[in-house]
Amino acid sequence: RLTFDPAQDQAPVGSPDGSRFAFYSGRSNLGTLYQKSAGGSGDEELLVKTDVRARQSPTDWSPDGRFILFESYDPSTNMDLYLLPMEGDRKPTAFLRTPFNERHARFSPDGKWIAYSSDETGTFEVYVQRFPASGVKSRVSTNGGIEPAWRREGKELFYLSDGRFMAVDVDTRSSTPEVSRPKAVVIGVSLP
Repeated sequence: RLTFDPAQDQAPVGSPDGSRFAFYSGRSNLGTLYQKSAGGSGDEELLVKTDVRARQSPTDWSPDGRFILFESYDPSTNMDLYLLPMEGDRKPTAFLRTPFNERHARFSPDGKWIAYSSDETGTFEVYVQRFPASGVKSRVSTNGGIEPAWRREGKELFYLSDGRFMAVDVDTRSSTPEVSRPKAVVIGVSLP
C-alpha cells in the first residue's frame, strides 16, 4: 500500500522511469492530482492546486517524462484534456477544451501523437491528434469507441467499442495519420 489518506485515491499513472506515479485524490472534496515515489517513501505531493471540484484524473505520462496528460471537469465545457509540465512552473495548459467530453487520452510511444475519445458526434469515438496540438485530428473509430491504447511500437491502436476489443493500423509518418478500417480482435485463451 502506498497511500494512506482516508480520501479516495485512484487512477495511478507511472512515470516512464518507474520512479513515481501520479494519481487522482478526492482530498478536500476537490478531486485533484498528486504524485508520490513509487517506492512509497515520502509524502504525496500536490501537483495541481484547484479551488473548484474539478475531478482531475491522470490518463498518461509522456514517454520522455516531461508531461502528464489529465482530465479535468469544468461545468461550462464538461471533461477536458490538459497537460501538466513536470519541469519549470508546472502550470497546466489545455490540450483540448471544447463543449464536448474529451477523455481517455494516451501518448503514442514516440510522444508525437495523442489518442483520445470525444463525444462530439453524440457518441464517444476515438481520435488521434498531433502533439503538440495542431488542431488537425483523425477519427479512428467508426461505430463508437473509448479507452484507446497504443501498441508498443506505435503502429496499431486498440480501443473498446460496444463491448468489443477493436484494432486499427496507424501510419503516423505524415502530418495527418492514416488509419485502416477497424477490425474486431479475437483474444484466444490457451488452457492447459
